[in-house]
Amino acid sequence: MKKIYLIQHNVQNEIVNNRIKALGAWTKYFSDNWLVESDLSAKEIYNKISEGFEQQSIFIVEVDLNNYWGRMNTKVWDFIRNHKGRKK
Repeated sequence: MKKIYLIQHNVQNEIVNNRIKALGAWTKYFSDNWLVESDLSAKEIYNKISEGFEQQSIFIVEVDLNNYWGRMNTKVWDFIRNHKGRKK
């Protein structure tokens, strides 16, 4: 089953961004924050995107779309609405 992950990183390299985009559906907000849909684990995602950048800060955490609140760019709310409760 696909899950939603928050990925944060400080890698200033388009290679990492392209690796994140290749994981599945995604939206990017702020300069280095992503929500990504994937059936991989957080560790598997890290391994896929960090090769060659192991000394850079990369944080990945599964997001619970059943418990969230706040004020954010509308593209984040659209992504959540489109992916909440989806089973694949």
